Order: sequence, then C-alpha cells, then structure tokens
Amino acid sequence: MKMNVLFISLLLIFISCREQKSVTEIISSDKMGSVLFDMNVAEDFVNIYLAKDSSKDKKAALNKEYQKIYLLYGITELQFKNSYDYYKSRPQAYKILIDSLNAKAQRRREELFRIPNS
Repeated sequence: MKMNVLFISLLLIFISCREQKSVTEIISSDKMGSVLFDMNVAEDFVNIYLAKDSSKDKKAALNKEYQKIYLLYGITELQFKNSYDYYKSRPQAYKILIDSLNAKAQRRREELFRIPNS
C-alpha cells in the first residue's frame, strides 16, 4: 500500500513539473498578440500585393514573411505553434488575446484614417 502511494505521489510530482516546464516556454500574451498582428499584416501584404504577380508562389512568400516575424521576435516556429495551441486550448486566455489584437487593430485604423487638424 505504501509503495502504491509513493509511486502515485512521484508520478504526480513528475507530471506537475513537466507541465510547469511547458508553460514557461509559452510566448507571453502581449508578445503573442504582437506576433499575430504582424502575421495578419504579412498575410494582407501577400494577398494584396503579391496576388497581382502570378509568377510568385503565395504560400512560399507567406512562409518567408512568417520567418521574418519569428526572427524579429526571437522565437521559433515550434514555439509559435505550441503557444498558439496553448491559447486555443484555453478559451478565456484566447478570448483575451484576440480582444487585445482587435483593440490594437482598431487603434491602428484610427491612426491611419485620422484627419489632421487644418
């Protein structure tokens, strides 16, 4: 009986330590929001400007833009994917992330379309 309790306790400790490590590798929500915002801009760029050039491979061009973003933020594609999966699996955290992203986009639109005072 004591061996079973000891084994279960060690197993739970191992699992909790392993979960703790994976959470620390998750990109912070602020940084993740900035990455997603830049990815959205990159997608728009590829879809609008490169769509006119039929000789360009849109998928390869988009992947190249994503690689630039990963480099800019000092992350890897695997970190991004793991972080994205992490936020998607937690609806409340994902909602906060997307709401923040929408607010940032709205501020950017207002800056772009602001009429200067004459």
